[in-house]
Amino acid sequence: MVHEFSCSVEDCHFTIHSDNDDEIVSMVRKHAQDVHGMSMNAGQIKSNIKKLQS
Repeated sequence: MVHEFSCSVEDCHFTIHSDNDDEIVSMVRKHAQDVHGMSMNAGQIKSNIKKLQS
């Protein structure tokens, strides 16, 4: 099943789709740090991952 995470920062259009939650966590952490200068833990990210129906 494909999962999706979308950045919640205003005017940021970063979205990632993957069937691997660990990949999403890694990519979101990098995005948050590199683009927004903030850190997120795995729990924060995983609680905002949406499961998409195929």
